[in-house]
Amino acid sequence: MDGRGLSQFEIFRQLRFPMIVLVTFAHSYGRVEDSFALLASDWNTYEFLKLLVSQTLVKVAMPVFFIMSGYLFFANVDKWDIAIYKKKIMRRVNTLLIPYLIWNLLMAVKQKAFSMSILWAYWNPAGTQIDWFGHEQLMTAPANMPLWFLRDLMVVSLLTPILYILVRKFGYWLMAVLTVLYLSGVCAFIPGLSAYAVFFFTLGAFFSIRRTDLIEIFRRFEWPAYGLSVILAISMLLTYHTSVFSSLMLCFRITGSIAVFCLASRILSTTSRRLPSLVCDSTYFIYLAHYVFFFSFIDTAFFAIIGTSIPALSIHYLLAPLLKAILLCIIYIVYRKLIQHHIHFN
Repeated sequence: MDGRGLSQFEIFRQLRFPMIVLVTFAHSYGRVEDSFALLASDWNTYEFLKLLVSQTLVKVAMPVFFIMSGYLFFANVDKWDIAIYKKKIMRRVNTLLIPYLIWNLLMAVKQKAFSMSILWAYWNPAGTQIDWFGHEQLMTAPANMPLWFLRDLMVVSLLTPILYILVRKFGYWLMAVLTVLYLSGVCAFIPGLSAYAVFFFTLGAFFSIRRTDLIEIFRRFEWPAYGLSVILAISMLLTYHTSVFSSLMLCFRITGSIAVFCLASRILSTTSRRLPSLVCDSTYFIYLAHYVFFFSFIDTAFFAIIGTSIPALSIHYLLAPLLKAILLCIIYIVYRKLIQHHIHFN
Protein backbone atom coordinates (compact mmCIF):
# COMPACT_ATOMS: atom_id res chain seq x y z
CA MET A 1 0.00 0.00 0.00
CA ASP A 2 1.22 3.52 -0.69
CA GLY A 3 0.95 6.30 1.86
CA ARG A 4 -2.59 7.07 0.82
CA GLY A 5 -3.89 3.56 1.37
CA LEU A 6 -3.83 2.63 -2.32
CA SER A 7 -2.58 -0.73 -3.48
CA GLN A 8 0.29 -0.53 -5.95
CA PHE A 9 -1.55 -3.06 -8.07
CA GLU A 10 -4.63 -0.84 -8.18
CA ILE A 11 -2.49 2.07 -9.37
CA PHE A 12 -0.83 -0.15 -11.96
CA ARG A 13 -4.20 -1.33 -13.21
CA GLN A 14 -5.67 2.17 -13.50
CA LEU A 15 -2.59 3.46 -15.33
CA ARG A 16 -2.80 0.91 -18.12
CA PHE A 17 -5.53 2.53 -20.22
CA PRO A 18 -4.22 6.13 -20.21
CA MET A 19 -0.74 4.83 -21.04
CA ILE A 20 -1.99 2.78 -24.00
CA VAL A 21 -3.85 5.84 -25.29
CA LEU A 22 -0.51 7.66 -25.30
CA VAL A 23 0.98 4.76 -27.26
CA THR A 24 -1.75 5.08 -29.92
CA PHE A 25 -0.75 8.72 -30.33
CA ALA A 26 2.86 7.65 -30.88
CA HIS A 27 1.82 5.51 -33.84
CA SER A 28 -0.90 7.76 -35.28
CA TYR A 29 0.22 10.75 -37.34
CA GLY A 30 3.16 11.15 -35.00
CA ARG A 31 5.88 12.03 -37.50
CA VAL A 32 6.89 15.67 -37.20
CA GLU A 33 7.96 17.50 -40.35
CA ASP A 34 11.75 17.48 -40.63
CA SER A 35 11.73 21.20 -41.31
CA PHE A 36 9.62 22.08 -38.28
CA ALA A 37 11.29 24.22 -35.62
CA LEU A 38 9.45 25.47 -32.56
CA LEU A 39 10.78 29.02 -32.79
CA ALA A 40 10.61 29.31 -36.59
CA SER A 41 8.38 31.82 -38.33
CA ASP A 42 6.27 29.08 -39.92
CA TRP A 43 5.39 27.57 -36.52
CA ASN A 44 1.94 25.94 -36.46
CA THR A 45 -0.22 24.25 -33.82
CA TYR A 46 -0.55 20.98 -35.71
CA GLU A 47 3.17 20.23 -35.85
CA PHE A 48 3.57 21.53 -32.30
CA LEU A 49 0.94 19.12 -30.96
CA LYS A 50 2.59 16.20 -32.73
CA LEU A 51 5.93 17.20 -31.26
CA LEU A 52 4.47 17.73 -27.78
CA VAL A 53 2.48 14.50 -27.58
CA SER A 54 3.96 11.93 -29.98
CA GLN A 55 7.60 12.90 -29.62
CA THR A 56 7.68 14.12 -26.01
CA LEU A 57 4.90 13.13 -23.59
CA VAL A 58 4.49 9.66 -25.06
CA LYS A 59 8.07 8.79 -24.08
CA VAL A 60 6.89 7.88 -20.58
CA ALA A 61 4.41 5.21 -21.68
CA MET A 62 6.66 2.23 -22.42
CA PRO A 63 8.97 2.83 -19.41
CA VAL A 64 5.88 2.74 -17.19
CA PHE A 65 4.83 -0.58 -18.76
CA PHE A 66 8.35 -2.01 -18.36
CA ILE A 67 8.51 -0.95 -14.70
CA MET A 68 5.12 -2.52 -13.99
CA SER A 69 6.12 -5.71 -15.85
CA GLY A 70 9.34 -6.04 -13.85
CA TYR A 71 7.53 -5.45 -10.57
CA LEU A 72 4.72 -7.89 -11.34
CA PHE A 73 7.09 -10.63 -12.51
CA PHE A 74 8.53 -10.95 -9.00
CA ALA A 75 5.44 -9.97 -7.03
CA ASN A 76 4.29 -12.47 -4.40
CA VAL A 77 7.40 -14.61 -4.88
CA ASP A 78 8.73 -15.59 -1.46
CA LYS A 79 11.48 -17.86 -2.73
CA TRP A 80 12.89 -17.96 -6.23
CA ASP A 81 13.48 -21.42 -7.65
CA ILE A 82 13.30 -23.31 -10.93
CA ALA A 83 9.66 -24.31 -10.34
CA ILE A 84 8.56 -20.67 -9.94
CA TYR A 85 10.61 -19.64 -12.98
CA LYS A 86 9.17 -22.41 -15.14
CA LYS A 87 5.62 -21.56 -14.06
CA LYS A 88 6.04 -17.88 -14.87
CA ILE A 89 7.70 -18.50 -18.23
CA MET A 90 5.04 -21.02 -19.30
CA ARG A 91 2.34 -18.51 -18.37
CA ARG A 92 4.07 -15.92 -20.57
CA VAL A 93 4.16 -18.34 -23.48
CA ASN A 94 0.36 -18.00 -23.52
CA THR A 95 0.12 -14.32 -22.68
CA LEU A 96 3.14 -12.96 -24.60
CA LEU A 97 4.62 -15.35 -27.16
CA ILE A 98 1.44 -16.65 -28.79
CA PRO A 99 -0.17 -13.19 -29.18
CA TYR A 100 3.19 -11.89 -30.44
CA LEU A 101 3.27 -14.52 -33.19
CA ILE A 102 -0.39 -14.13 -34.16
CA TRP A 103 -0.42 -10.33 -34.39
CA ASN A 104 2.87 -10.15 -36.27
CA LEU A 105 1.57 -12.69 -38.77
CA LEU A 106 -1.63 -10.67 -39.18
CA MET A 107 0.48 -7.60 -39.94
CA ALA A 108 2.58 -9.59 -42.38
CA VAL A 109 -0.54 -10.72 -44.25
CA LYS A 110 -1.80 -7.15 -44.36
CA GLN A 111 1.51 -5.88 -45.77
CA LYS A 112 2.11 -8.96 -47.94
CA ALA A 113 5.52 -9.31 -46.33
CA PHE A 114 6.66 -12.86 -45.67
CA SER A 115 10.10 -13.47 -44.22
CA MET A 116 11.59 -14.44 -40.88
CA SER A 117 12.37 -10.78 -40.23
CA ILE A 118 8.69 -10.09 -39.56
CA LEU A 119 9.11 -11.73 -36.15
CA TRP A 120 12.26 -9.92 -35.10
CA ALA A 121 13.62 -6.98 -37.10
CA TYR A 122 11.28 -6.19 -40.00
CA TRP A 123 11.51 -2.45 -39.38
CA ASN A 124 15.21 -1.65 -39.48
CA PRO A 125 15.60 1.01 -38.31
CA ALA A 126 12.31 1.76 -36.61
CA GLY A 127 13.86 4.74 -34.82
CA THR A 128 17.17 6.36 -34.04
CA GLN A 129 19.00 7.72 -31.01
CA ILE A 130 22.37 9.44 -30.50
CA ASP A 131 24.64 8.05 -27.76
CA TRP A 132 27.19 9.95 -25.64
CA PHE A 133 29.89 9.29 -28.23
CA GLY A 134 27.90 10.80 -31.08
CA HIS A 135 27.06 7.46 -32.67
CA GLU A 136 23.61 6.88 -34.11
CA GLN A 137 21.87 3.89 -32.55
CA LEU A 138 19.26 2.20 -34.74
CA MET A 139 16.13 0.63 -33.32
CA THR A 140 14.55 -2.44 -34.89
CA ALA A 141 11.04 -3.84 -34.57
CA PRO A 142 8.94 -6.75 -35.87
CA ALA A 143 6.26 -6.33 -38.56
CA ASN A 144 3.73 -5.13 -36.00
CA MET A 145 6.07 -2.35 -34.95
CA PRO A 146 4.75 -1.60 -31.41
CA LEU A 147 5.39 -5.23 -30.50
CA TRP A 148 9.12 -4.53 -30.13
CA PHE A 149 8.09 -4.06 -26.49
CA LEU A 150 6.83 -7.65 -26.29
CA ARG A 151 9.95 -8.92 -28.07
CA ASP A 152 12.25 -7.25 -25.56
CA LEU A 153 10.00 -8.11 -22.62
CA MET A 154 10.09 -11.81 -23.52
CA VAL A 155 13.88 -11.84 -23.77
CA VAL A 156 14.36 -9.98 -20.48
CA SER A 157 11.84 -12.32 -18.82
CA LEU A 158 13.96 -15.31 -19.88
CA LEU A 159 16.91 -13.71 -18.08
CA THR A 160 15.07 -13.14 -14.80
CA PRO A 161 17.07 -15.77 -12.83
CA ILE A 162 20.21 -13.76 -13.59
CA LEU A 163 18.48 -10.48 -12.75
CA TYR A 164 17.21 -11.94 -9.47
CA ILE A 165 20.72 -12.97 -8.39
CA LEU A 166 22.25 -9.65 -9.45
CA VAL A 167 19.58 -7.61 -7.64
CA ARG A 168 19.95 -9.66 -4.46
CA LYS A 169 23.75 -9.54 -4.53
CA PHE A 170 24.55 -6.07 -5.84
CA GLY A 171 21.32 -4.06 -5.31
CA TYR A 172 21.97 -0.34 -5.67
CA TRP A 173 25.32 -0.89 -7.42
CA LEU A 174 23.54 -2.85 -10.13
CA MET A 175 20.98 -0.07 -10.61
CA ALA A 176 23.74 2.54 -10.74
CA VAL A 177 25.55 0.64 -13.51
CA LEU A 178 22.34 0.07 -15.48
CA THR A 179 21.39 3.74 -15.10
CA VAL A 180 24.72 4.90 -16.55
CA LEU A 181 24.50 2.32 -19.35
CA TYR A 182 20.95 3.40 -20.18
CA LEU A 183 21.69 7.15 -20.08
CA SER A 184 24.81 6.70 -22.22
CA GLY A 185 22.71 5.44 -25.11
CA VAL A 186 25.25 2.69 -25.73
CA CYS A 187 23.63 -0.69 -26.47
CA ALA A 188 20.36 1.22 -26.61
CA PHE A 189 18.70 -0.97 -29.21
CA ILE A 190 20.17 -4.47 -29.15
CA PRO A 191 17.20 -6.40 -30.61
CA GLY A 192 15.48 -8.16 -27.74
CA LEU A 193 17.97 -6.94 -25.17
CA SER A 194 17.90 -3.17 -25.35
CA ALA A 195 19.36 -1.12 -22.49
CA TYR A 196 15.95 0.55 -22.46
CA ALA A 197 14.11 -2.69 -21.65
CA VAL A 198 16.74 -4.03 -19.24
CA PHE A 199 16.93 -0.80 -17.21
CA PHE A 200 13.22 -0.16 -16.68
CA PHE A 201 12.26 -3.83 -16.23
CA THR A 202 15.06 -4.25 -13.68
CA LEU A 203 13.99 -1.05 -11.93
CA GLY A 204 10.55 -2.54 -11.34
CA ALA A 205 12.06 -5.91 -10.42
CA PHE A 206 14.44 -4.21 -7.97
CA PHE A 207 11.57 -2.85 -5.87
CA SER A 208 9.60 -6.09 -6.10
CA ILE A 209 12.48 -8.41 -5.13
CA ARG A 210 13.41 -6.18 -2.18
CA ARG A 211 9.73 -6.01 -1.09
CA THR A 212 9.81 -2.21 -1.37
CA ASP A 213 6.74 -0.08 -2.01
CA LEU A 214 7.54 1.40 -5.40
CA ILE A 215 4.95 4.17 -5.17
CA GLU A 216 6.09 5.15 -1.68
CA ILE A 217 9.70 5.48 -2.85
CA PHE A 218 8.72 7.46 -5.94
CA ARG A 219 6.62 9.83 -3.82
CA ARG A 220 9.78 10.95 -2.03
CA PHE A 221 10.86 12.46 -5.36
CA GLU A 222 7.40 13.60 -6.46
CA TRP A 223 7.85 17.37 -6.73
CA PRO A 224 11.42 17.24 -8.09
CA ALA A 225 10.13 14.73 -10.67
CA TYR A 226 7.31 17.06 -11.71
CA GLY A 227 9.66 20.03 -11.98
CA LEU A 228 12.41 18.20 -13.85
CA SER A 229 9.88 16.59 -16.20
CA VAL A 230 8.49 19.99 -17.19
CA ILE A 231 11.98 21.42 -17.71
CA LEU A 232 13.09 18.40 -19.73
CA ALA A 233 9.90 18.39 -21.82
CA ILE A 234 10.33 22.07 -22.71
CA SER A 235 13.99 21.45 -23.51
CA MET A 236 13.04 18.53 -25.77
CA LEU A 237 10.59 20.76 -27.64
CA LEU A 238 13.31 23.35 -28.20
CA THR A 239 16.03 20.89 -29.26
CA TYR A 240 14.11 18.54 -31.57
CA HIS A 241 16.25 17.41 -34.53
CA THR A 242 19.47 18.00 -32.58
CA SER A 243 21.88 15.54 -30.92
CA VAL A 244 20.95 16.97 -27.50
CA PHE A 245 17.36 15.74 -27.87
CA SER A 246 18.33 12.07 -27.32
CA SER A 247 20.04 12.73 -23.97
CA LEU A 248 17.15 14.87 -22.79
CA MET A 249 14.67 12.20 -23.83
CA LEU A 250 16.50 9.48 -21.90
CA CYS A 251 16.37 11.60 -18.74
CA PHE A 252 12.73 12.52 -19.35
CA ARG A 253 11.74 8.86 -19.49
CA ILE A 254 13.01 8.43 -15.92
CA THR A 255 11.61 11.61 -14.36
CA GLY A 256 8.41 11.34 -16.39
CA SER A 257 7.80 7.76 -15.27
CA ILE A 258 8.23 8.72 -11.63
CA ALA A 259 5.90 11.69 -12.17
CA VAL A 260 3.25 9.47 -13.80
CA PHE A 261 3.18 7.01 -10.89
CA CYS A 262 3.05 9.85 -8.35
CA LEU A 263 0.33 11.72 -10.24
CA ALA A 264 -1.76 8.56 -10.57
CA SER A 265 -1.41 7.91 -6.84
CA ARG A 266 -2.38 11.48 -6.03
CA ILE A 267 -5.42 11.52 -8.35
CA LEU A 268 -6.71 8.11 -7.29
CA SER A 269 -6.39 9.03 -3.62
CA THR A 270 -8.73 12.01 -4.06
CA THR A 271 -11.58 10.19 -5.77
CA SER A 272 -13.40 6.89 -5.56
CA ARG A 273 -13.97 6.89 -9.31
CA ARG A 274 -12.15 4.12 -11.15
CA LEU A 275 -11.94 2.97 -14.73
CA PRO A 276 -14.15 -0.13 -15.15
CA SER A 277 -12.27 -3.41 -15.04
CA LEU A 278 -13.15 -4.26 -18.66
CA VAL A 279 -11.69 -0.94 -19.82
CA CYS A 280 -8.45 -1.71 -18.00
CA ASP A 281 -8.45 -5.24 -19.38
CA SER A 282 -8.88 -3.94 -22.94
CA THR A 283 -5.43 -2.34 -22.81
CA TYR A 284 -3.55 -5.38 -24.09
CA PHE A 285 -5.95 -5.87 -27.00
CA ILE A 286 -5.63 -2.18 -27.95
CA TYR A 287 -1.86 -2.50 -27.85
CA LEU A 288 -1.84 -5.60 -30.08
CA ALA A 289 -4.42 -4.35 -32.57
CA HIS A 290 -4.02 -0.59 -32.96
CA TYR A 291 -1.18 -0.77 -35.47
CA VAL A 292 -2.94 -3.40 -37.56
CA PHE A 293 -6.35 -1.71 -37.71
CA PHE A 294 -6.05 2.01 -38.38
CA PHE A 295 -9.82 2.58 -38.83
CA SER A 296 -9.20 5.05 -41.66
CA PHE A 297 -12.95 5.74 -41.90
CA ILE A 298 -12.59 7.84 -38.75
CA ASP A 299 -9.97 9.98 -40.48
CA THR A 300 -12.11 10.24 -43.61
CA ALA A 301 -15.11 11.36 -41.56
CA PHE A 302 -13.06 13.99 -39.72
CA PHE A 303 -11.66 15.49 -42.89
CA ALA A 304 -15.05 15.45 -44.61
CA ILE A 305 -16.66 17.32 -41.69
CA ILE A 306 -14.00 19.79 -40.57
CA GLY A 307 -11.64 20.01 -43.55
CA THR A 308 -7.86 20.01 -43.60
CA SER A 309 -6.89 23.44 -42.34
CA ILE A 310 -4.25 23.71 -39.60
CA PRO A 311 -6.90 24.07 -36.84
CA ALA A 312 -8.83 21.14 -38.33
CA LEU A 313 -5.70 18.96 -38.48
CA SER A 314 -4.98 19.87 -34.87
CA ILE A 315 -8.46 18.83 -33.75
CA HIS A 316 -8.19 15.64 -35.78
CA TYR A 317 -4.83 14.82 -34.21
CA LEU A 318 -6.11 15.28 -30.67
CA LEU A 319 -9.33 13.29 -31.12
CA ALA A 320 -8.83 10.59 -33.79
CA PRO A 321 -6.28 8.39 -31.93
CA LEU A 322 -8.40 8.61 -28.78
CA LEU A 323 -11.54 7.61 -30.69
CA LYS A 324 -9.71 4.68 -32.28
CA ALA A 325 -8.53 3.49 -28.87
CA ILE A 326 -12.08 3.79 -27.52
CA LEU A 327 -13.45 1.87 -30.52
CA LEU A 328 -10.98 -0.97 -29.93
CA CYS A 329 -11.94 -0.90 -26.25
CA ILE A 330 -15.63 -1.24 -27.20
CA ILE A 331 -14.83 -4.14 -29.54
CA TYR A 332 -12.99 -5.89 -26.73
CA ILE A 333 -15.81 -5.33 -24.23
CA VAL A 334 -18.45 -6.61 -26.68
CA TYR A 335 -16.30 -9.68 -27.35
CA ARG A 336 -15.92 -10.37 -23.62
CA LYS A 337 -19.65 -9.93 -23.05
CA LEU A 338 -20.45 -12.36 -25.89
CA ILE A 339 -18.03 -14.92 -24.48
CA GLN A 340 -19.56 -14.59 -21.01
CA HIS A 341 -23.07 -14.86 -22.48
CA HIS A 342 -22.09 -17.98 -24.42
CA ILE A 343 -20.57 -19.61 -21.31
CA HIS A 344 -23.64 -18.71 -19.23
CA PHE A 345 -26.01 -20.45 -21.64
CA ASN A 346 -23.86 -23.51 -22.11
